[in-house]
Amino acid sequence: MSDRRIAWGLIILAVAVRVAAVFVLQSHKVPHSTYEHGEIAENLLAGRGFAVRFLGSDGPTSQQAPIYPWIVAGAYAIGGVETPRSLLILELGQAVLGGLLVAAVLALAREVAPGCPWVGWLAGSIAALHPTLVYAATHVQVALLAATLVTAALALAYRTGRTGRDRDALVTGSLLALLGLTDPILVLVVVGVGWAIVMGRGIRGAVRPLGLVGLAFAVGVAPWIARNGKVHGELVLIKSTFGYAFWQGNCTLSEGTDKVVRASVERVLRPKRSGLQGVNDSLWAARHEAGYLDDVALTAADYRELGAVSEPERSRILFRRALVDLKGEPGRYAKLCLRRLRYFVFFDETNPKTRSLIYRASHLALTVAAALGLLLARAELRWRLGPTVIAVALIALFHTLTIVSVRFHIPIEPLLGLWAAASVSRWGSTSTTSVAVGADGLERLGVEGRRLAGRGGLFHPVA
Repeated sequence: MSDRRIAWGLIILAVAVRVAAVFVLQSHKVPHSTYEHGEIAENLLAGRGFAVRFLGSDGPTSQQAPIYPWIVAGAYAIGGVETPRSLLILELGQAVLGGLLVAAVLALAREVAPGCPWVGWLAGSIAALHPTLVYAATHVQVALLAATLVTAALALAYRTGRTGRDRDALVTGSLLALLGLTDPILVLVVVGVGWAIVMGRGIRGAVRPLGLVGLAFAVGVAPWIARNGKVHGELVLIKSTFGYAFWQGNCTLSEGTDKVVRASVERVLRPKRSGLQGVNDSLWAARHEAGYLDDVALTAADYRELGAVSEPERSRILFRRALVDLKGEPGRYAKLCLRRLRYFVFFDETNPKTRSLIYRASHLALTVAAALGLLLARAELRWRLGPTVIAVALIALFHTLTIVSVRFHIPIEPLLGLWAAASVSRWGSTSTTSVAVGADGLERLGVEGRRLAGRGGLFHPVA
């Protein structure tokens, strides 16, 4: 009962902190803050379908994955298109989602370190209070939903490995499908998901659960892929924009991100009024001043050329342009990759919002705490964290090789919080391995366990 009260306390704390941030920062009153998600949502409500103006053409698109624009459209349907009221509804919904994120972190911690409740409590506290995760609730962006789905998918994968139940495997695959339809790049965590299942069942025992995970994932994403084939006349796996993103991160004018480095940004960053809302307003103004790389790298002729071909072909054209630019400067790609890795691990210096001392201090603190947590954790817990480590490593590698931004880091931050919390396992009193084996043994014994449970200590996990 005490554990349950602490869990609910952390969930309520997460929601309360995010609700407070929404009302204090007033981001729902910032104009032009919804970007492509808002435009697609507006088109959905206007009967034009999943469409957006993108690279010189206006029409049906796969520029964004479908889940989040549909959510934005739901808020618009209630509160009006891009009104402060609809954005407030959306942000308050994301505040509640912050509570679900904490619940997912607690579930993952219970699976990874079942004998160390303090690991879960500390990880849950980090997820509830880490400034970037709180601030994300005040933005119309997919990062917070993606973070929740990444954490939940890994938690269910560990659970599937422990129980072997078909139901758990199907839920895991369904969560992966939702994740793919939210941000397809994050499906890279499937490697960690598979490892977690094999870790619990062994290779032979994992065959059926892994098959069910794959089946649920395929069934979940198939309708959207079929829609893309109908719209574009070719196979498009959820999004059509890999080449476009690669071009943004690697063309001649790129610093490795999609932002433009302008001297005027520093002037705009100076708050025009005091308080947190004043700081937030200046960060938004600086973000709009910086703009996207497209604003300076593409000409009117470029837009005419790109607008005359299909959306997937536009992306391929830009990808080829980026490759030509990189060939013209040997060694530049390696430098960009190293720069992106630095931006990802520390902070993106091209993004005006990372100029905030609060952001930089909290980001560096989480990074250092995560590294120390892995170093100090008990050996068996460090091994059980392996699936989360490979998930984070693959996501970091992808963005190192293509393009990086602050929002791409948010989905892994709950996992970094879990690593940081793993340090307290060294001072715990119970081995994670023995508890995991004991819990699994109890489940397998079933009826006999219930019959013999009256014998003192017989079914204690350590025993």
